[in-house]
Amino acid sequence: MQFFRNVDIVKRYKVDESTVRKWIRGAREGKLDLALHVEGSRTYIANTTRNTTLIADLIQERRKFRNSKAAKVVRPRPEFYKIYTQSQIYELLTNLELHHEIPRQYNYFDGGAMSWDEYAQRLANEDAPNVMNRTINLLEISQSFLDYLVSGYRRVNIVDLGVGNALPVKAFLSRLLERGILGRYIALDISAEMLEIARRNIKSWFDNQVVFEGYEMDISRERFTNILAEEYLKPDADETINLVLLLGGTPYNFRNPDGVLQCIHDSMGAKDYLVHTMKLDTEVTRQYFDFNANRAKSPLPPIHRFVIDILNIDPSLYELELGFDEVRKQRYERIRFTTALTIEFEFDEGRRAVSFSKGESVLVWRSWQQTVKDLTRQFDRNDFYILTAVQTVDMEYVLTVSRAKED
Repeated sequence: MQFFRNVDIVKRYKVDESTVRKWIRGAREGKLDLALHVEGSRTYIANTTRNTTLIADLIQERRKFRNSKAAKVVRPRPEFYKIYTQSQIYELLTNLELHHEIPRQYNYFDGGAMSWDEYAQRLANEDAPNVMNRTINLLEISQSFLDYLVSGYRRVNIVDLGVGNALPVKAFLSRLLERGILGRYIALDISAEMLEIARRNIKSWFDNQVVFEGYEMDISRERFTNILAEEYLKPDADETINLVLLLGGTPYNFRNPDGVLQCIHDSMGAKDYLVHTMKLDTEVTRQYFDFNANRAKSPLPPIHRFVIDILNIDPSLYELELGFDEVRKQRYERIRFTTALTIEFEFDEGRRAVSFSKGESVLVWRSWQQTVKDLTRQFDRNDFYILTAVQTVDMEYVLTVSRAKED
């Protein structure tokens, strides 16, 4: 008979191991109708459809009848409702309920954008290899191939996905300007504050030589086809090429990287190219967790805790966990609650709450780890054809140039 290891139930249902042991003890004593599997001296919960249903019911009952007096109730700060729209708040709530995680992109709003800018600037000024300076280096190394791709075109439009502070593309844009072939610079980001930081930087670096076009857009679900549509209708369309930049491994912070790549694929034209950089899976990168602009600050860095703070969840209510999940192949940062907690949200239609038991966790950051082989397979199943790939000498970072496959 197939069975669940205790750790499997802990990960799947976000409960602590003592709860699983309690269920097994209850089943042994006839108090719970769970089928068990005995292997040697160990007893496990059987992996059956009936057990799966019963476990879901146990979790619901456990939450329903939790002693409300023992639970800490928090309410988001007033500015929370000014920063996020009702639909964004609802998405935050449902992700907390269903997946026990905070969507990464919501940490780039308001003060979170400034925290990211500080962190990115620190990376750019470091001598040690990191995703910022290696992205810039890889763009330099790949310049001759990119020049080859755009040769024969009079204008090169740049579409910068998840623009951040635009620092990675500064030198790249300079080279296109020097050659007199830079067309539109289009920046997409979910955060208006992040776009404003990028706009100021572009103006400071290039004065009025580069016209900044910023669009608030969630690249994990929104296509940018309409922004480029007019390019295909212009008289000089045959003399214009679009380079789509996806730098720094942005998709691998999302729960579904394939969905991000599919959205990008469906936004691109037949002659557009995707330039992508990321940090690869190695023993060294699996252990990398330095995300503070100031190394002396709190262990949960500002770039990952903005939403946690604005939800009014005090650091005294949780412990930080860092690690690498061997099964899922992802680095993670999550908070584990040291007390039962309920977060109450206000909507136009009324109030909604999401509750957590003591010991339950919420994911605040992830990075799916990919080898070059993993990356190649992923791009292939999302209908991208990789034209070239360049790795750094330490084999920790890679740049790929791809185009959308034609049917």
